[in-house]
Amino acid sequence: MRAAVGWNQTEQDWRRLLELEPSGCFVACEGGKIVGTVTTLRFEKAFGWIGMLLIDPAARRMGIGTRLLLRSLEFLKECGMECARLDGTPMGYNLYLRHGFVDEYEIQRWEGISRVETGAGLPPIQKPDLEAICQWDRRLFGADRSRLIASLWNRNPSCSAVIRTAGKTEGYVLWRPGARAWYLGPCLADSAANAQLLFREMLSRTPGEPVFVDACTKNPWALKVMEPFGFQYQRPLVRMYRGPHTCPGEPVSVYAIAGPELG
Repeated sequence: MRAAVGWNQTEQDWRRLLELEPSGCFVACEGGKIVGTVTTLRFEKAFGWIGMLLIDPAARRMGIGTRLLLRSLEFLKECGMECARLDGTPMGYNLYLRHGFVDEYEIQRWEGISRVETGAGLPPIQKPDLEAICQWDRRLFGADRSRLIASLWNRNPSCSAVIRTAGKTEGYVLWRPGARAWYLGPCLADSAANAQLLFREMLSRTPGEPVFVDACTKNPWALKVMEPFGFQYQRPLVRMYRGPHTCPGEPVSVYAIAGPELG
C-alpha cells in the first residue's frame, strides 16, 4: 500500500511509530486486507500528532479516511489532548478542513542528489549530547520529543551531526534511509550558517544518493540554505492544527522537520 502511493517510509519507520504509541496506531480492514492506516504521537499535553493517514488507492472514496481520522482524534481526546496537529497533503487537505483543522504554515518537500564530497567535519551526536539537545529542541519544537529523538538516534547513531560551542547546542541534524531516498530531518539551528553546515555534513555522508528534505517555510532562511546544493521543489504540505494551539514553538529555527508523520 505504501509503495502504491509512492511514500518514502520504511518498515522501520512503521515499527518506530508502533513502539512510541502502541495504542494510538489504527488500521482499517476490508475482506481481511488492510486498506487504511493512521498513527498518532503524543507530545506531553501540548498536542497530539496525526500521521500516516494512508488509504489503499482501490479503497478510496469509501469514507475510510474519514473514519480513521475521527478514530485518531477520538484517541487523542481520550488521552486528554485538546490540540491535534498534522501535515496535510494536497489529497487530504479538504478532509482536514471539513473536520475543523486550520492552516498554520506551509512545508515544502525538496529533493535532489547529493553532490557534496567534503563535509564540515562536524561530529556525530554522542549519547551524552542527547539530554542537552532534547532540552534545546523542546523550546524550538514546542514540546518534549526526547523519546522520538532518542528513537531516531538509537537506530542510526552515525546518521547525525551536532554543533556545540562551549557546551551550548547551536544546531543538530538527523537523517535516515527511506524507501525512495535518504530523509534529512529534523534539522534545527540557531542560524542559517549553522544549518548549512549541518546540511553539508549530512550530504557529504550520502554522496551520489537521492535525498528528501521537508523544509519549514515559517523559517525565511530554510529554502535559501538548500540553494547551493541544487535541490528541486517537489510538492507542498500544509501544517495544520485543531483545537487550542498554545505551544507553537519557534519554527523560525526549524530548517527541516522530522517528517510529516512525526512533526
